[in-house]
Amino acid sequence: MFDFLKQYYPVFLEGTAQTILISIIGIVIGILLGLVFVMFRLSKIKVLSYIARVYIAIVRGTPAMIQVMLIYYTLSNVLAVPQIQFLGSGLDRVIPGSIALGINSGAYTAEIFRSGIISISKGQTEAGISLGLSERTTMFSIILPQAIRNILPALGNEFISLVKESSVLFYIGVQEVTAQALGVGGTLYNFVPPLIVAATIYFVLTFVLSQLMQLLERKMGSKYTQSN
Repeated sequence: MFDFLKQYYPVFLEGTAQTILISIIGIVIGILLGLVFVMFRLSKIKVLSYIARVYIAIVRGTPAMIQVMLIYYTLSNVLAVPQIQFLGSGLDRVIPGSIALGINSGAYTAEIFRSGIISISKGQTEAGISLGLSERTTMFSIILPQAIRNILPALGNEFISLVKESSVLFYIGVQEVTAQALGVGGTLYNFVPPLIVAATIYFVLTFVLSQLMQLLERKMGSKYTQSN
């Protein structure tokens, strides 16, 4: 049933590498956007708060596939990205696709950060300000580190979701795992075995990521316990 892997395993390895790459880029962009927009969301400046609310509402209220296609076709007309092939895909597709994933993740990450920040007692902020720290320093030095420890499981779930959602990039021609599986299935005139291989790859990636996140949670928990 899986004899085709002898011939096509390099294709799946290439697709896996592509999935890992675009997921890492998407996660980094998502975290950065999440931090920016949670600051906007909690800002006393109404315009910034409104912008954050609109961004989060639009991203969370529309399908990821449509977001990817809109961003891809928009950036294709704006950015002159060279059509250099990398891991079987052109950078003119990988870069907009990765940005789209990051923009999608940023909205969810912003809400995760917000839930963590508001879970911290207001007394912590008041204590920091009473010590002469600015609101910004108090946020980044006292509140945010505690919030991150609290929201680590939720962030881990978001990262795992992002790895799986990277499959939508096959709609714009990015040769990640799903696209490679469909390509092999078309060649074999049998899509089931290649898709089972793709599902297995996604499972391994997400399982490894979940184990790493649990390890990080334990380390951060032990450090917090020791500091207290």
